[in-house]
Amino acid sequence: MEHISPYFGDGDKMQMLFHFMANQHIILALAKEQAEPIIRGLKAPPEIPAIAQWAHFIRNHDELSLDKLTRAEQDEILTGFNQDKEQVWIFDRGIRRRFPPLVANDPRRLRLAYSLMFTLPGTPVLFYGEEIGLGDDLSQPERNSIRPPMQWSNEANAGFSTAPADKLFRPVISDDTYGYQQVNVIDQRRDPGSLLNWMERAIRIRKECPEFGWGTWSLVETHHPSVLTHRCEWLGGTVLAIHNLSKEACKVTLTLKAEDGKLIDLLGGLQYEVFDDATHTMQLEGYGHYWFRLGEQHL
Repeated sequence: MEHISPYFGDGDKMQMLFHFMANQHIILALAKEQAEPIIRGLKAPPEIPAIAQWAHFIRNHDELSLDKLTRAEQDEILTGFNQDKEQVWIFDRGIRRRFPPLVANDPRRLRLAYSLMFTLPGTPVLFYGEEIGLGDDLSQPERNSIRPPMQWSNEANAGFSTAPADKLFRPVISDDTYGYQQVNVIDQRRDPGSLLNWMERAIRIRKECPEFGWGTWSLVETHHPSVLTHRCEWLGGTVLAIHNLSKEACKVTLTLKAEDGKLIDLLGGLQYEVFDDATHTMQLEGYGHYWFRLGEQHL
């Protein structure tokens, strides 16, 4: 981490860098279903210039690098996601899989992970195909397993190309779970409950909440090891994000500031009253998440 500061300089060099430390700890937290690794990862890097940003991601175009974690933590991730090390481990530091196969294509865990990414302080980054839950192809060598053609439709070659299939730079995915016949842009655009439509809505709301990206963030204690709650404040606005990393439903009590007012649910459209003592108890579903705006605003 001591080598990071020169890249940012005083704000006169790089304006944005991938937050690999946070990413690896996010993956560890999602595997363990505990919030502590995320907190550790977010607190690890040095201060950066006010004009600069961290770029947060779940996956990129290379292996899921875990080189900043201990061997024991790497093994926890492989075990937690039920992965065969002989099949997926690459370069002795990471996993050559996209995220949906790591969580057995569970839609709750997919939304949880990307909800978390969208609300962390900094700039969220999506890798092509993440918006539809694109899978991978372990028959391809090394990093190529996570670089299949984009799946635009259920037509030949996933609508990616009209060339003969044997002329494609890489074969399309055609298995029963992640094949283009089941996972593609056109079908998901027509499905109101699809991951693509959820992503589009989350991105729109994220753009309406610059506090997540630019605000000063702080943790809100819930006294539950699987729940991460943080608030971001910027130019008089405050937003709050709550994520339950566990498969088990739970109840948490938030202690907010007396002047925070009401909780306006940004994803679900509900409004929660805050009691006079500024505490609020709420139920979280397994892998559940909320985004709130604090105050009197109505969307």
